[in-house]
Amino acid sequence: MGSRTGSDNDGASPGKIFIGGLAKDTTLETFTKYFEKYGEITDFVVMKDRHTGRPRGFGFITFADPSVVDTVMQEDHVINGKQVEIKRTIPKGSSQSNDFKTKKIFVGGIPTSVTEDEFKNFFSKYGKVVEHEIIRDHATKCSRGFGFIVFDNEKVVENLLGNGNMIDMEGSQLLS
Repeated sequence: MGSRTGSDNDGASPGKIFIGGLAKDTTLETFTKYFEKYGEITDFVVMKDRHTGRPRGFGFITFADPSVVDTVMQEDHVINGKQVEIKRTIPKGSSQSNDFKTKKIFVGGIPTSVTEDEFKNFFSKYGKVVEHEIIRDHATKCSRGFGFIVFDNEKVVENLLGNGNMIDMEGSQLLS
């Protein structure tokens, strides 16, 4: 899927962040060099399309010191001339996830054939969707395979992610 170091098998750790909106030409070296100024990096990955091998526009960084995440989250970040979005990841089963309240979730692994309406309708079975967006390539308007869903309340997200962060949508495993 991408390039990775370390052995972060549980999918999340206290020092892990999601970085979305990466320019397609962002290299792994540029990606890691940008974030290493904040602290020691123990794991990193830029997600790639499994069929084409091209970057999907998002990745993850794990810092050795979880407190670095607070500093990173307070700043705006521009990598390769493009502002990126930073989100904290929540380890499965951690008590921290009970303290973290949000109405918005990131959804990765969306099949490129899924329409906006299908995306919204799929998540509507979990609760009232107030916003939804599949992120598209600016030039081609093709799906980049990830997006965001915003529900009307935090309880929906809590219930949805209560059994882990993998959801089955038409045979595809979505990461949320």
